[in-house]
Amino acid sequence: MTFTRQHVEWLSLVLFLAIVAIVFQQISTDLVKQGIAEGDPFHNAAFFPRAVCILIIAAVLIRVVTLTLQMRQETIVGDSVAAKDLRRPFMLICLFGLYLLFLDLLGYHLATAPFIAIAMITCGDKKPIPTILYSVAVALLIAFLFEKYLKIVLPGGMFAINIPW
Repeated sequence: MTFTRQHVEWLSLVLFLAIVAIVFQQISTDLVKQGIAEGDPFHNAAFFPRAVCILIIAAVLIRVVTLTLQMRQETIVGDSVAAKDLRRPFMLICLFGLYLLFLDLLGYHLATAPFIAIAMITCGDKKPIPTILYSVAVALLIAFLFEKYLKIVLPGGMFAINIPW
């Protein structure tokens, strides 16, 4: 089975919009009542994902316009993409889904570094020690920024692991 680049482009745009819809559904609940945020809706943990989603929507709209213009001018090259060439992106999407499943179970600190490492290996990284060090460093840096400066409580998981910054 083969796809054209247009098919892959449109599928990726649909995927981005689905992610945005899921995020908006998740942040539509009252985060203060759930105990995972403080303050009014503009200044709590929902602000950052909402802002990122709005930027994603803008980028998708820009890409839809450019794709539509290219289709009208027939400047899109009809290169076909074999299904086997979509294996890595499909694996990364599945990996991200597994990460989201394990995030609640294990918590951010136990799930994120392995997720980053496996994603790097899936993308072709072959150096195990730097991959592990980079994964742990990035996970800790993101946790520090989110918990210390953005005041966002990251999932602790069944072990309730949270680092007191």
